[in-house]
Order: sequence, then structure tokens, then C-alpha cells
Amino acid sequence: MATQLALPKKLIALEEHSALASLGAGESVPFYADAHATFPAAAAKLFDLGAGRLRDMDAGGITLQVLSCTAGVGVGDPAGCRGANDELAAAVRASPSRLAAFAVLPMAFPDAAAAELERAVTQLGCVGALVDARLPDGAHYDAPAYWPLFAAAERLGAPLYLHPAPPSPGEVAARYAGNYPPRVAAGLASGGWAWHADAGLGFLKLCAAGVFDAYPRLKVVLGHNGEMVPAMLDRAARTLRKFGDASHPKRGLREVWDENVWVTTSGMYTTEAFDMLLKTTKAERVMFATDYPYDDMREARELVPALAKSGLLTQEELEDFAWRNAERFLGIVA
Repeated sequence: MATQLALPKKLIALEEHSALASLGAGESVPFYADAHATFPAAAAKLFDLGAGRLRDMDAGGITLQVLSCTAGVGVGDPAGCRGANDELAAAVRASPSRLAAFAVLPMAFPDAAAAELERAVTQLGCVGALVDARLPDGAHYDAPAYWPLFAAAERLGAPLYLHPAPPSPGEVAARYAGNYPPRVAAGLASGGWAWHADAGLGFLKLCAAGVFDAYPRLKVVLGHNGEMVPAMLDRAARTLRKFGDASHPKRGLREVWDENVWVTTSGMYTTEAFDMLLKTTKAERVMFATDYPYDDMREARELVPALAKSGLLTQEELEDFAWRNAERFLGIVA
């Protein structure tokens, strides 16, 4: 029988969404309209970066949240991203012991995204950026146009968190609709399957394109227990070797996974899923997240006491997972 571990001293959550006025609000923005319809309670909480959010953090036992802009907005709006990052920085200044922030970047404009990452990190104090894992047209970021962004991220030591992007209505209808209600199709097209497969594909494309050869110190974060990549890691690695050029990429997928990738547990709150993740991923690269406000922080936090009695981690590793890995990785103190 596993020994019951003490609960960790602190808890830092890394995939914690918000909505910013600079990038639009309410039902005039399609993503927010969908969010209001699908997650009515969560949609209201997205805009609260103050007292209400802090109360939820207290109720959920969260010491510090790393804020980010919710998915699906900002990708084509450089000015809006600048304003949104100013808003995030203001929220952190108002609650510096409780909040940090990932910047939002206009990924449709790679040069502008690189410049905004530089500004957000060096002038606003953001700890990296959380971006949609693809553009609205389905394109990922393996094209050479994005390499200046990777160069900036590597030079700044700023991680890029690749978050799943919302599918278009046409994509949902063509690929995920079936003999079930439309809401089920929307679920399969998002958190039930497609989001994670697509975000994982975006990461694999970076590997195949040699991004990690060119930028060997680039830091990438994947949420949701690694966006399906851990389950496919060995097969994907073998396949990329088999079909790839002998000299490109030079670094294999397993090497990149071990040296360039960190993972959070957003949306994945069972010890069974955590156990599978540890089969492929170093414990010092796994961090806690809650996917707030789409998930309830209290539900997400139940993973921590479950791990404490699971036997999967030592006491030191549990503390690392809960807060120390994040502090070391992001250079923050909770």
C-alpha cells in the first residue's frame, strides 16, 4: 500500500484563461458568443481578473495563476494583442503575489508576434506566451516566416505554450458531425478529441521542420497531458525517422521531447492519465494547471490529493509538480 504523502505547500496553475477588452467582448466576437452559449458560467468569469477570480483561487486552493488570453482571439490583431498584454500586466501589478501572465501574440503576423513577445517579456514582465496552436485557416507554424519568433523566444528564454485552437463551423460540420446532436459534434471537435490531436500535430510539424535544430534551447509547453503526443511518442519518433531525410531533422523526436518540452495537466485530472504521462515524460517537466474557468479549480485540484496517495510520486516530486517546477521554469515565486 502506498504511503500517504503530505499535501504540497503551494499550488501554481499554468493554463488559466481570461478575456481582455482590447480584443473585443460579448456576443459581437464569434468566439465569445460560442463561449457564452456553451459555457455560460465560465464566460462571465473570463473577464474577471480581480476579486472574483481571486475568490475562486482561494476556494480552489490555488496560490498563483499564470493568466493567458482564451483561445480563438487575437491571432490577427497586433494592436489588440498589445492592448491585451497591457491589461494582463496591469492585473499582475494589482495582485503580484497571486498572478503572473503569458502574453497573447498576433500569430497571423509572425514579425509582429516576435516584436510583441519581446515587448511583453522585457517591458511588461510576461513569463512567455500562450498562443493558438494554429491559424484559423489550419496552418501551423513550421514555415520559415515563424523562425524569427522562435529565435526571439529562445533568446529571451521565454516559453511558447501551444494551446488548441477552435475549429471553424465548416470544419465541425465536415469532419465531426454525425448521427448525434450538434453539441456532441462540437465536443468531438474540441476537448473530446480534435483540439488535442491538432495541437500535437502542430508540435510534431515543428520537429519535422527542424525548428529545434535551429533553436536548440527553445522551450515549448503542451497542455492537456501533452496533447496526445505521449501516447504516440514512440511510433511518431520511428515514423519521422523512417520517412525523414537522414540529415534533417538532426535531433530526434524523443530528444526534443526530453529537452525542449514541458507539459501541464490542464483538463486531465485522473491518476491513471498521470501515470501514462510519466511513462514518457520526466517528472521535472510536468506542471499543474486547471483550464479555468472552463473547468472548476476545485475539481482540478482533486488530482493533487489523489496523487499524494497514489504512490506515483515521491514527496519531493509532488512538491515539484504542484509548484516548484513552475517556479524554476518561469522564474516566478508564489
